[in-house]
Amino acid sequence: MNPSDTFFQERLEHLRENDLYRKIRSLEMLEGNLRRLDGKEVLLFCGNDYLGLSRHPRVVRAFQVAAGEYGVGSGAARLVAGGISVHEALEKKIAAVKRKEKALLFSAGYLANLGAIAGLATHDDVVIMDKLCHASLIDAARLSGAQVRIFPHKNYERCEEILKLSGAFKKRVLVTDSVFSMDGDLADLKELTRLKQTYDALLIVDDAHATGVLGKEGQGACENWEDKIDVITGTLSKAIGGLGGFMAASEILVDYAVNHARPFIFATSLPPALCAAALEALYIIESEPELRDRLWKNVGRMQQCLDKSGFEMTSGFPIFPVILGEEKIALETSKTLMEGGILVPAIRYPTVAKGKARLRVTVNSLHREEDFSKFGRLLASIKKRVFLDPV
Repeated sequence: MNPSDTFFQERLEHLRENDLYRKIRSLEMLEGNLRRLDGKEVLLFCGNDYLGLSRHPRVVRAFQVAAGEYGVGSGAARLVAGGISVHEALEKKIAAVKRKEKALLFSAGYLANLGAIAGLATHDDVVIMDKLCHASLIDAARLSGAQVRIFPHKNYERCEEILKLSGAFKKRVLVTDSVFSMDGDLADLKELTRLKQTYDALLIVDDAHATGVLGKEGQGACENWEDKIDVITGTLSKAIGGLGGFMAASEILVDYAVNHARPFIFATSLPPALCAAALEALYIIESEPELRDRLWKNVGRMQQCLDKSGFEMTSGFPIFPVILGEEKIALETSKTLMEGGILVPAIRYPTVAKGKARLRVTVNSLHREEDFSKFGRLLASIKKRVFLDPV
């Protein structure tokens, strides 16, 4: 083992000793939320495919037809030779859903945030963001070269104080998630748009988790605030069920991003088949509201499940953070659930703060009533054994 390998091995051992080591699971997909892991059938309560569209027959068919017509990949970046009509069709649909003049596709939601922020902010600017913003937003702010200022989670009084002290910068860029991915709570867009207008800031909202889930027809959390939000970013990998990302904004800002957003300029464009699948998914979200109805019914079932099992927490979204505190307890709880046939990985530092280890429980429209009964029985048993009768 060479010296560099020794260093990395020691760091990995440090992670193991502190219950922070991670490894990749290899799952075999079965029907609905069922998977096979290490030869055992398990039930997922941890994904982001909120409406089950990743396996919707119309979405799968759209992907297959487009793959047959266009092939597997696009072959190049859009500005070289990788742009075709289905990219434009999807961008027009996203712009309509988000009620913006124009949209721009990226190859992943992470890249969309990098492109939107690092493409629009420079070293002359300040980026002001919520402490619990997604990692992609944090990385984008750092890569932009702008000064970065963080305010405590949803502490908009502190946000305003920072804005008041930021008059010397060329642009003030205010950044937030609409739904925070680890806690499932929502940003106060009313207050953020007020701050944006009061201090002439550029407001960027990542609507990744809300797209397809919130809004009258699944437009997202930004519905009715679109004219006050400068840039809405999002992903095609959650409720839309595929892969890719987007930013939706004015024609001028999108044109500026085309010329300055490195994750767009220098990355191969999204495969046409994925574009076709996402386009079909967006039409399904509009035409099949019963998918969202089932999702929200299941959100209520999960709330009842957690209440009955003794885990006191509430959520207004399909994300339920069951905060356990210590990393070891979170790992042991996840392991016990796995032994009972439920897959909910432990979420630990640095994904969440130290001392805030948790189970990030999620539900989707495909969960069945018997799934919640099984989950509830296991949780109640864990609550009694681990938390009420510790060894």
